[in-house]
Amino acid sequence: MSAQVFVAANAREGLARIRRELGDDAVVLATRPHPQGVELLASAYGDLAAQPAGEAPDAAGGSRILNELARLRGLLQNQLAGFAWGSARRRDPARVAVMQTLFAAGFGSTLARTLAARLPRGLDTDAALRWLRQVLIRNLPLQGREADLLARGGCYALVGSTGSGKTTTLAKLAARAADAHGAAKVALVAADAYRIGAAEQLTVYADLLGVSLHVAEDQARLARLLPELAANKLVLVDTAGFSPSDPRSREGRALDALGVRRLAVISAGQQGAAIEQAMTHFGQGAVACILTKLDEAPQPGAALDSLIRHRLP
Repeated sequence: MSAQVFVAANAREGLARIRRELGDDAVVLATRPHPQGVELLASAYGDLAAQPAGEAPDAAGGSRILNELARLRGLLQNQLAGFAWGSARRRDPARVAVMQTLFAAGFGSTLARTLAARLPRGLDTDAALRWLRQVLIRNLPLQGREADLLARGGCYALVGSTGSGKTTTLAKLAARAADAHGAAKVALVAADAYRIGAAEQLTVYADLLGVSLHVAEDQARLARLLPELAANKLVLVDTAGFSPSDPRSREGRALDALGVRRLAVISAGQQGAAIEQAMTHFGQGAVACILTKLDEAPQPGAALDSLIRHRLP
């Protein structure tokens, strides 16, 4: 095994140089302070995995060794990342606290770096975090109180991925609208012709709330039905759920021509990439977004990051 010594101003630069010269799979074997910054001892991953000539390979043993080396590599890189954070924290503790808080909550690196760059100078860590909280609040495009939406009334369709919580959310909105305006002024429309039992589930909710339920098996039936429901204060349409990549998910946009306003229902309990995909697809043209399953969200910042960037209330 041939190890090489690298000297750099900091751990980040050292890692970049190691990867550039030895490849992305290089393993850092040791680090120590150096008058010029930090000294790193590293080796190409293939060098570590190679066996002495003439030795019979042991497949099981070799696999265990490679797995252990991969684990150690991850630990060392985490330690080096911590070393880099520690160096930055000594220089600018408030800025580092802002970035680490955002990363821990699930916000993306672009937003985290943008906000950290705008942090006013001279703030201590506590003041910086208070500033961050206020900036996030100001930049979240809130729709306003739910009561305002219910008071305005109108016809809304809930759109979103399968399992995002559209039907449950619709039932909650219907219950609050029935309390505010009376059950006779609220109507539900089952427009999910794909999911078995969708209309039956809404029937249970409608019976419990005392509101009317109507079934629209296709867009043509919905177009004929909506004028009949115009006297209601609030009409809520339950639509079919599809993956954002499913071509059928575009059917929801045809609702715009019927004067139906769309509410994008996005589950916060997904990974950030899935939230972003759903926000991009279902949020386009929607009047507002409803985040669901926040109690299941491993990092709620991922959903808030998308809301801020898409400016979706």
